[in-house]
Amino acid sequence: MRCLIALCCGLALCLPGCATLAARRQFDALPLLTPSSFGVETTQMQRLTIGRISGGPTITLDAAVEIDAEELRVAGMLLGQRVLLLAWDGRQLMESREPVVPSSIDGRAVLRDLQLVYWPADAIRTGMPQGCGLEEQDEQRRVLCGGRLVLETWRGDSAPLGAARLQNHIGHYAISIESAQ
Repeated sequence: MRCLIALCCGLALCLPGCATLAARRQFDALPLLTPSSFGVETTQMQRLTIGRISGGPTITLDAAVEIDAEELRVAGMLLGQRVLLLAWDGRQLMESREPVVPSSIDGRAVLRDLQLVYWPADAIRTGMPQGCGLEEQDEQRRVLCGGRLVLETWRGDSAPLGAARLQNHIGHYAISIESAQ
């Protein structure tokens, strides 16, 4: 009987980790949306401050974002030099990076997060796999996968690529986005 109780307790401790893993897999499987589903053409300079949700050091970099019906392009710059270039045409992701860009920065995840912040909610919902959903209220969005909150975003204004904040609970990072004039 003690062995059965110990086994049940052990399984109960494992389940949250299993649920987190399943939610991560579902979240990582979110498809990238087509550039045309954004609905407008725009170009914007942004300043991104990236850090851990729990606090600690942050890194700041500038990005140029261009969206038209055919392609989404993001150029990441550090000290005025382009260190990362992402181009997504709805079928293929092209990525160019300098050695200073950590391998942990995933170009696909960068574009996914960008789309979850700015793309129209209806476009996001049509691409959601089973088990994931998008809740939206005023300027806040919440992405849930497997019943777990995986990502939250807040918009500061209604500009196509305006100021925003993002917290990725699965990846344990936060991004603050300021738009340059």
